[in-house]
Amino acid sequence: MWVVTGPTASGKTSLAIDMAEHLGATLYNADPFQFYSELRIISNRESFSGPSQFLGCFSLKDETISAGEFSRRSLDLLKENGVWVGCGLYVGALLYGLDADRRKGTPFQGAPRTDFKMIVLNPDRGLLYEKINLRVEKMLAEGALDEAKQVFNLVERKEVSSTHPALKAIGLAHLLEYLQGRQTLDQATEEWKQDTRRLAKRQWTWLRKFCPPSKMCHWVDKKEASKNFWHE
Repeated sequence: MWVVTGPTASGKTSLAIDMAEHLGATLYNADPFQFYSELRIISNRESFSGPSQFLGCFSLKDETISAGEFSRRSLDLLKENGVWVGCGLYVGALLYGLDADRRKGTPFQGAPRTDFKMIVLNPDRGLLYEKINLRVEKMLAEGALDEAKQVFNLVERKEVSSTHPALKAIGLAHLLEYLQGRQTLDQATEEWKQDTRRLAKRQWTWLRKFCPPSKMCHWVDKKEASKNFWHE
């Protein structure tokens, strides 16, 4: 079982798709904001023609998938031929299960629930920050604001709870601030970029703490990952 992780905008999803296609494996998503069908653009969900799980298959109107719930739903899938992709708490919940209270996913404590190999993408920080800025502009050009308006309307009609955790998604939260008249679009866009860069920094810290280089965890840039480890 392979796990592809790395900071946001590092290219982990496109690499996981390449791996799933090459290996004839199922693509499993562990990014909680990509669970929801309404957030295709804002979550940067990429299309995949092969078999997949947890990828745009839930609705904000119906379900909230906590880390604990994700841990329970993913347990029986760990034995399958799959490539998992994500970063943070949900990856920990996937690999290491739940706390003793059976509610919260526990990142990387105790023995893993299955054997795995992990690729940790580690791009140049300056180049990643440039990519983040460009990606935000690309999302806006592709219709992120219209997507946010649709979610805003669902909340206004009380079809989606105003306390739904997904409303805190970077990008969506900023555009909702604009739609509520609390910021200009330029202000929301700049804060979106800034907060995404901050997220990437936090994710690097998380990865260094829980996924340091080892026999299981290979730290590479995307070009190296495309050539090594998993082609054999």
